[in-house]
Amino acid sequence: MKKYIYIAFAALSLVSCKLDDNISQNDPGVEQVTPNLYLSAAQTSNYNVEVGDIFELSNVWMNNWAGNIYYFASPYSAEYQLQITSAFTRGNNFWNNGYTAMARYANIYNHPQADKYAHHAAIAKILMANSMQYIVDFYGDAPFSEAFKREANLTPKYDKGEDIYRSLVLMLNEAIQTIDNVTPQFEVGTEDEIYGGQMGNWRKLANTIKLRLLLRQSKVIDSQVRTFVDAQLQTLQGAQFLSENIDSDATINPGYNNSNATQQNPLIRNYSYLIFDQSAVNTNGYRLIDLSSHFAGLLNGTNAKTASITDPRRGSMYRAVGGTLRGITQGEGQLPGATEASFSRLGWKFYEVANGAIKENSNINGYIMTVAESELLQAEAAELYPAIFSNAQGHYNQAIAASFRFFGLSASQATAYANNLSTRPYGWNGADGHIAAIQYQRMIALHFVKPQETYINYLKTGYPVTPLALTATQPNKPWRLVYPAREYNTNSSNVPNVTQADVFVKNQFTPFWNRN
Repeated sequence: MKKYIYIAFAALSLVSCKLDDNISQNDPGVEQVTPNLYLSAAQTSNYNVEVGDIFELSNVWMNNWAGNIYYFASPYSAEYQLQITSAFTRGNNFWNNGYTAMARYANIYNHPQADKYAHHAAIAKILMANSMQYIVDFYGDAPFSEAFKREANLTPKYDKGEDIYRSLVLMLNEAIQTIDNVTPQFEVGTEDEIYGGQMGNWRKLANTIKLRLLLRQSKVIDSQVRTFVDAQLQTLQGAQFLSENIDSDATINPGYNNSNATQQNPLIRNYSYLIFDQSAVNTNGYRLIDLSSHFAGLLNGTNAKTASITDPRRGSMYRAVGGTLRGITQGEGQLPGATEASFSRLGWKFYEVANGAIKENSNINGYIMTVAESELLQAEAAELYPAIFSNAQGHYNQAIAASFRFFGLSASQATAYANNLSTRPYGWNGADGHIAAIQYQRMIALHFVKPQETYINYLKTGYPVTPLALTATQPNKPWRLVYPAREYNTNSSNVPNVTQADVFVKNQFTPFWNRN
């Protein structure tokens, strides 16, 4: 595992980076910490955020996961009841930790020597777009143009969500142009924990993130936004994206290991069966989480949307009980005679048995973007914009194949499954339509790597149909989150006054792409 030291900067919490021996580790200046020294820590700290609170929250709100009521008194009570205020812990952690992590990307592309490290700057811009999109998706308007300035501006203005989206697309364009046309003085090397400096792969990832940003805006009717989006979609005609036929998933691994909890892949640290030293069960991760009865019904084929079609991936994803998946209904009380062992829990790498022992899997790769996500984006693009993109069903099938590969199943199994599901409501030729089919596969393929993408698209499309918890106190899932209390305390002149009531109706505070 690479060794990191931590440097405190004014108004920026902690910034992690690997320093060279010629730089003082006690008091380095910003200009001394060159972009290559920031990159690894920027990538890994940002991945930590992506698989933390917002990951778990999205799985709960998509009704994939339920709390273990046979061990915990009231698991996920705030999430079930939809108590979304400025004190909501999961949202606050996502905002605060997300901005701290993204500041490291800004430190790279705003660095005085950024021109010498042009490809490092391009990578930072790509990953900034990849992360900042979700701040807009979950909060709407947010600080961006004046953010990341440290002590130079501790109270940044809030930019409109549509302006941030536009800036992110232009930032991706700049990154792609730099990759294609600039030979930097210092090339990217092993400090890049994702692609190891293979800039052609970064170009494909940039194109794929750009496609995601543009597709999110497909419902927007504002003429200026529409003109910009349509023009930018044209630039992606014939572009290369992450593909099942060519590439593998975009992964990250800075040397994850089990020497201590902080060295683990954070996905495993958060949700696996064993804690890092294998001395006990991970109580607040694995033991907390059960499969929901809603998701179990879909995977078992007992839900009308997938009627009688059993998903072969289910046994790889969750632990069967009596030969099937059995889930807990969100908000329901204990059932007579039931125990913890009566319900299905996480499988895959979270609980993997090899040679009679449970593997702790601390060293597995993290996932920045999977091929399945990319292929589903391409399927959606071809469905919504057939004059620019093509082969919607082909990309949909490739996404299923990629997901089956991810869960250790074969291409032939993927083909048989897609054919069998085809005429069910959530199949490609089903009554709910192609977007519903795409969204259902998103829910399955991404819920162990990026469930927030499924939840955001659920808010946009209404698919898959996702029931509320029995204890919900609101009529629908939240369209956004409330800004953290810290913003109201420290940036009160700029932060919009969003109340809990605003969260559950569409109004001027709803993320711009979803107001229609």
